[in-house]
This record gives sequence, structure tokens and C-alpha cells, in this order.
Amino acid sequence: MTIQTYWQIDVAADATRSEARARPNAPTLFRDVRTDASNRHDYYAQIAQAASQTAFDGLFVQYRPESDDSLIVAATIAREAPRLALIPEFPAWVGSAVYAAKQAVSFQRGTHERLGWAIAPSADAATRARDGDHVPTEELIERTEEFLKVARGVHAERPFSHTGQHFEVQDGGFEAPLNGVAFPRVFLQGDTDDELKLSARVADVHLFAAAPLSTLRRLTEELSLLSRAEDRSVAFGVIQPVLAREFADEAQHDAQRAGLPASAIVGDYADVAAQLSELAALGFAYFVLTAPSSLEEAYVIGQHVLPRFRALTETVRAAS
Repeated sequence: MTIQTYWQIDVAADATRSEARARPNAPTLFRDVRTDASNRHDYYAQIAQAASQTAFDGLFVQYRPESDDSLIVAATIAREAPRLALIPEFPAWVGSAVYAAKQAVSFQRGTHERLGWAIAPSADAATRARDGDHVPTEELIERTEEFLKVARGVHAERPFSHTGQHFEVQDGGFEAPLNGVAFPRVFLQGDTDDELKLSARVADVHLFAAAPLSTLRRLTEELSLLSRAEDRSVAFGVIQPVLAREFADEAQHDAQRAGLPASAIVGDYADVAAQLSELAALGFAYFVLTAPSSLEEAYVIGQHVLPRFRALTETVRAAS
């Protein structure tokens, strides 16, 4: 099993709050020297460079309905970090499945197939309505599945036709060169029965929210059974908050003022790596790591935790 590690970029609406809250002396402005102005996208590029210069395999760009578009952010930083995979999270309820597929294959052509698709968890009805989406909540799972069927269909077939509840395509499909690149790996999320069943049918990777090992073990076993019933295999991933310092007491002290959730892994470098390796032992292969003060923490985790984590997982593989 090959471990893939991603650092999460939070495209927060407030450009300074998330960077300032973890450490009181953290810089709050990131200046574009060409225009002598603060530019949030320059900050995203700095995070990408931090991930690229350390031990990360890619970047996961979180979807925020009130902030910068995750797909655009991924595109703007793609050439800043030419080896990293880019996984923008976006909602399946906005826009055309055909146009989304065209964007995806164009991105693949421009980045040597480094794009992944993370479908954002469904928002509440009021949030979706602000985006012009009025599909009933009970139809969201069906709509996501149909979205992916159409997107994959126009990529793989020509002519492609589909008439469904939410999408209709007549004699569509991509011609060369758009049909000559791989379709993005699809990441889905959620822990309800319907969400797990959906992933069993259509996901490449299922991302679980951070939770106790016993909970994650139960969920992964359930998803394994569901995917086998579909004659498919779905990889496991986790979105895991982390905070690591040289000493455990320093980590605990910083965690108390950093707004971390209870599910965060907090400790010294070796302890955080060990706890991540416990997840790998459960079969998790995709790790989306996140923390406040994203730029600083990307360097800390990438330089000090991931090498230890990789050493542990390689030792386990060798022993098995």
C-alpha cells in the first residue's frame, strides 16, 4: 500500500484570521512585491512551495462557499509546485457536469495529470439555494452519482447520450486531445449509510472525518463490504487535524490556543507520526493533514513528522 499525504489549504474568507490565531507573532500580511499589495493567492503559492519542498505528495484545497473558488486556487498554484498532486474540493450542485469534465481534462493536460476531484459534502438547503440549487435534500445522493456518470461518460465515450433526473446529454463526448488524458481520481466523503453506499458504487477514494480508531475501523469495514458487493475496491483516506512540536508539552500548550478540534492529533514529532501510522495500519492510504497557521505548520509537519511517518509505514510493510 502506497501512502499519499496531502496538506490542506483552507481558502478562508478572512485572509488573516486563520494564520494569526495559532501563534501570536505570526505574520498577517503576504505581500505581492509586483503590486505592493496584499494578495491571498501569493499566500496559497507559499503554502504550495512549503509542501513541495518537504515530504508532501499533494495539496487538498478546501471548498468554502464564501471564499475563493477551490478549482481556481488549484490552477493558480499548479505551476508553483510542479510535482504535487492537486485535489480541489468542489460542490456537485453547481454548474454543468459536462463543463466540469471539460475543465478537469483541460487541467490534466496542463499539469501532466495531477488533478483529483473531491466532491464537497452536501450543504444545507439554505446554503445551496444561495448558489441557485433547489434540488430536494433526498435527491442529492442520486444527483452526485448522476453528475459523476455524465462527467465520466463524456470523457470516455463519443457519442455519449444520457437522459436522467438531473442531467441530459445528447450525442456528446470529447474529441482528441481532450479524451486522451486520464479522468481525475474521485474522492467522496461522509459516514452515513447512503454516503458509504454511494462511494462503494462510484468513488476511487473515500475520505473519512477524523474519529477514534474504533469508529474508523467500523466504517472502513462497512465500506469494504459494500464495495465488494459492487465488485469494486475503494481506497480509504482521512482528513486529520494535526499539531506537532519538538516537545509534547509545547504541542499541548499551542493546541490550547489554536482552535483545534477534539479529533486532532497533538504531540511531539515522533508521537504524531506514530498515531498516523496506526491509521495506516487500519488500511488508510490517503492522509489529508490540516492545521491552523497553514504555512508554518506545513513546514513543521513536512520536515519533522512525515519523514518519521514514512519510516514507520515502510518498516511495517517490510515486516509484513
